[in-house]
Amino acid sequence: MDEKKKKGSNIETTTLEKVPMEERKNWIDVALIQAGIMICVPSLLLGGILAESMSLTNAILSGVVGYLIVIVLFCLMGIMGSDLGVPTCVTAIGGFGKKGARFIISTLIFISMIGWFAVQTSVCGDAFSNLIDQFFHISVSPVISMVIWGLIMLVTAVYGINALDKLNKVAVPALFIVTIVGCIMALNKYGTQQLSVNPAVPSMSFIDGIVLTVSFMAAGCLAASDITRYQRTRKDTIISSSLGVAPAGVLMVVLGAIMTRVAQQYDITLVFCEIGIPILGMLVLISATWTTNTTNAYSGGINAVLMFNLAENKRAVATMVAGLIGTVCAVFGLADHFEDFLYILGDALLPTMGVILADYWIIGRGKPENYRMPDGFNWIGIISWLCGYAVIKLIPYGVPFAQGIIIAAALYVILAKMIKRPQDKLN
Repeated sequence: MDEKKKKGSNIETTTLEKVPMEERKNWIDVALIQAGIMICVPSLLLGGILAESMSLTNAILSGVVGYLIVIVLFCLMGIMGSDLGVPTCVTAIGGFGKKGARFIISTLIFISMIGWFAVQTSVCGDAFSNLIDQFFHISVSPVISMVIWGLIMLVTAVYGINALDKLNKVAVPALFIVTIVGCIMALNKYGTQQLSVNPAVPSMSFIDGIVLTVSFMAAGCLAASDITRYQRTRKDTIISSSLGVAPAGVLMVVLGAIMTRVAQQYDITLVFCEIGIPILGMLVLISATWTTNTTNAYSGGINAVLMFNLAENKRAVATMVAGLIGTVCAVFGLADHFEDFLYILGDALLPTMGVILADYWIIGRGKPENYRMPDGFNWIGIISWLCGYAVIKLIPYGVPFAQGIIIAAALYVILAKMIKRPQDKLN
């Protein structure tokens, strides 16, 4: 038994190795963590962008369809995690090889998670300083706010899955209730007349809305196994992913869309301030950012362990460093230039799922006993991924992300039949 566990430490020590069955959780706990990932200010922004670009009906429907696709990807990626008991960067070894997973998958996920941590810390810090200055006349530098809240959210992530569990058990139910009540209050104040006022010329198609929604969640889909490795069964994974992702994701899209229309402001935390309850707005801002950002830092730390070839028990240190990098990026304003890059990075992340899913579900027939982890690079997977990415970038017609995932998966299967994977040559 791990020495830290003997001493009763609450810090999670299992990183890349298989999570023991006795440490796994029920589906409710995991669903709440998944929901906490969905509830954040950028998710409200997604709803706001959709509402400004098309009719309200199409905005909400495109968000709903997008999240239904996200659920499918979450379940397929997540079941691999519960089957094998390991995080995404390890499940990716089959399709990319140990070096490929280390230098490609872990690196991409690490950059994405740290980037999102920086963006959300920046948003939280700026909004917190503005709120207490405007309504309580207390001047606090946004930099100080970023540092304080970045460190608080980071500490939670350092402790690991149990800390995430406890945080979300309290925060998620409260956020559901408060945000819905806030929406009702805003509708009472501003009325509903603007809900039927649609853009004269929609700047985004229904398909574009779906694409944006799925791309927005690309990193979350890919990293699903980081959380679902703590599920005992496939059934638990499907339930937790469906009930954790869909209700919270759709709620954020609907709230962001409605608030943008009636209050000309997608951020419900600021709407709370405008209707005279700034403290509640502040609590929503902090809680929503906290539940999401802890997971960003947590996944960042897991991937840092593989990326830098660290010891199994170094996840806490890696998480701390990852979160500090994200906080520094926020403090120096790098997050302001990061968000567009993160959406571009999402295009690179999506076809990796095609390779990972094809390796496990098609070649391996979805059976854990068929899963193998080859050394070095699996060039079949790397070539397939690059081709899927090229399709996304070079063919802007149809549904680019779906085409990229499908091409990457199909090419991987074809090449694996023609050339054989590294693990097949060892059998």
